[in-house]
Amino acid sequence: MSKRKQRRALRAEYEKALAELDDVRGRLDETYGRFNAVTDEAALDACIYEISALKSRYNCAVRAVKSFFL
Repeated sequence: MSKRKQRRALRAEYEKALAELDDVRGRLDETYGRFNAVTDEAALDACIYEISALKSRYNCAVRAVKSFFL
């Protein structure tokens, strides 16, 4: 594979990682908004569970983006 193709492939992977990070950040914002708006205990529990899962995904996405700079 030529260096140009390698750079293009690496750039595509980096952009995909950034898109994932942006998507998860947006979903976290939405979920925090729902968490602040609901009063039902079951809905609160669901939001807490979803926030926890999204935080884990966010951390993975941050590590993926950081890996391009190490």
